[in-house]
Amino acid sequence: MIPWNFTHIPGMDLEKAELQKLANQDRIPHAQLFLGDFGSAVLGLALAFARLVLCEKSGVEPCETCTACQKSGRWVHPDLHFSFPVIGEKKTSNDFLPAWRAFLTQHPYGQPSDWFNQMGEENKLGNINVAECQQIFQKLSYTIVEGRYKILLMWGPEFLGKEGNRLLKLIEEPPDNTLFLLVGADADRILPTILSRCQLVKIRPFQDPEIAEALQALSLAGVHEATTWAYLADGNLGQAIHLASVSERPVAELLLNWLRICYTESGQKMVALVEQLARLGREEQKSLFQYGLYFFRQMVLSLAGRSEAIRLSAEEKTAAIKLSGQLDLDRLAEMIELFDESLRSIERNANAKILFLNVSIQLHAVMRDQMRFISTMNS
Repeated sequence: MIPWNFTHIPGMDLEKAELQKLANQDRIPHAQLFLGDFGSAVLGLALAFARLVLCEKSGVEPCETCTACQKSGRWVHPDLHFSFPVIGEKKTSNDFLPAWRAFLTQHPYGQPSDWFNQMGEENKLGNINVAECQQIFQKLSYTIVEGRYKILLMWGPEFLGKEGNRLLKLIEEPPDNTLFLLVGADADRILPTILSRCQLVKIRPFQDPEIAEALQALSLAGVHEATTWAYLADGNLGQAIHLASVSERPVAELLLNWLRICYTESGQKMVALVEQLARLGREEQKSLFQYGLYFFRQMVLSLAGRSEAIRLSAEEKTAAIKLSGQLDLDRLAEMIELFDESLRSIERNANAKILFLNVSIQLHAVMRDQMRFISTMNS
């Protein structure tokens, strides 16, 4: 396992420099809110900052040789405590620490839904409950074991709800040398009384080249595919990793081939492709429709005379401009509606073969401007 640090996060040079400077100061704000979308660098930066603060040596990165770094690199440092949403009224973060460490080790760009899936609770919504708040009081009552600080890193303060009021006094007047690092995505869902007690550290979305670089470094995509996923993820590295992980073949190639076959009305080829698409995994099918929606919206730019603003590779851009020349805005809107409905149907576990056959027929009718109806199958 490679210990996590700032160098693993692509880009973010200004953000890293500010946090590195802060970590080496004598006085660190006792409560900070790292605010950025789940899937951005927000959790990764908070984790790297916590490790640097705990390091026994000064520098811009954890030294990885001292006792503190060896422990924090495995997320087992006795002065680094975690709090996060869990499933179960009486469950706390302590009950899920092995799974949490595995979650962080995989990559710190996951969504709450990814975390709940890892706990085996795909269709349930977690929270930070009363028992967890009581556990936080207990954790922070401990004497510092090593180093200068004890740290409570809370991922998802949005999940506190009204229970967060129990922590207000603790956040405002924590024990000596205690740091709160809250990591959240939606300030509107965090209690205003908690917001007012924290120093805000706002984290921007990733830029496309940073996402593409990360995907290649993780060996999830080549140069072309990494650029495609970066465009589609719109600043969210977690989403890009998810899309790249579930795709077994280039999604752009798959979509363009599907559109060509639907346009030419080759019945035999259409049926064969439907069989192929129906065999894809559910996440791959969702990625195909997600990319299709993105591709169609880029075609809208072409129809609006703004081809220079299209965010596609050269080959895909040429295909988008060529296809948009055969359509008008009304028909393109129908295609967007069709794919949007189909994506929701996939999420409701629609019969994939019936769905893809229906969509293929509708695509042909729309592109050929024939009589048609927009409909998807839910079962």
